[in-house]
Amino acid sequence: MSTQLYGKVEVINSDAHRNLKILPLKNFKRFSDLNSCFILGGEFAEVAKFYPIVFVQDADEGVVPVVVLGFDKNFFVDEEGNWKEGHYIPAFVRRYPYILVENKKDEEERNLFVAVDSSYEGYNDDGGEPLFDENGKNTEYLNRIIDFLRAYDVDYHLTKAFAKKLQELNLLQTIEATIKTPDNRTFVMKNLLAVDEEKLRKLEDKEVLQLFRTGFLGWIYAHLISLNNFARIVK
Repeated sequence: MSTQLYGKVEVINSDAHRNLKILPLKNFKRFSDLNSCFILGGEFAEVAKFYPIVFVQDADEGVVPVVVLGFDKNFFVDEEGNWKEGHYIPAFVRRYPYILVENKKDEEERNLFVAVDSSYEGYNDDGGEPLFDENGKNTEYLNRIIDFLRAYDVDYHLTKAFAKKLQELNLLQTIEATIKTPDNRTFVMKNLLAVDEEKLRKLEDKEVLQLFRTGFLGWIYAHLISLNNFARIVK
């Protein structure tokens, strides 16, 4: 449901990128065709104020939660590349042009490296933020990026565990979303997954308690409330 955003990923190091400056992301035109994207569980409460949250079967990742941003394109990015004022911008978008790449030696050890998309328009921009100082040490800007990416990675794996739990409890059902826009276009989104409230109510007390203590129950209700936002996905 999402597009390939990263063109050429380079792992950052202080030798090759000592003088590199990156312009912080401000223009979102690159995301104008992004009709949905992965959403972290920790974002559900805020995302639910603006967009629908559903689950989809991804070929590589399995069942994952996504935020719906439009149908044929992103309805929240205008022609100038501005995100709709006052609307939450998902972490999946905000992390760009950076990303963590993984060199997984085995099940126990994961080596993570910060990388950047060198095809990004703000790559090597004189007005950008330096990643390293003259001594090759991380700048405060780069350290903030690293902290953000690490937090994203932790929440990502917790979110995957959440989706897996929903499957284990057999709580997901297939739904469709049909929306008619003001210019009389009709869109039907098929093969979406959502929590079945009837099945949720029939869970045993011990299962509900576990969902509550893990924080997953709150995420479930944020997801269910967010489904009312399909009516707001209009252009």
